[in-house]
Amino acid sequence: MSTAERKAIDRALARHADVLEKTRRARAEMTPEEDAAITADALNDPDNPPIDDDAEFMSWDEARARLLGRTQVALELDVVERFRRAGDDWQERIDALLREAAPAE
Repeated sequence: MSTAERKAIDRALARHADVLEKTRRARAEMTPEEDAAITADALNDPDNPPIDDDAEFMSWDEARARLLGRTQVALELDVVERFRRAGDDWQERIDALLREAAPAE
């Protein structure tokens, strides 16, 4: 993935995070009557169901990692430092070693 593509994803995720925060604030300030009216309208719209109160949202970091095809792995600091000292491509080298060591699909 190119740097430009990563930056575009970061911008999209930042906008998404802003929208989620605005939605969270609006829901906190909503009166029970407003909430009931919006929920009733949403229940009548099959393309726009209401969000459950106990819905869980993924974090910004998790969403970014998924879009970039990445995840976090806990490695011992000394191991990471050894790879870093050997060159800027340290993450790619760790990926290659893990792919080689991973069980076949």
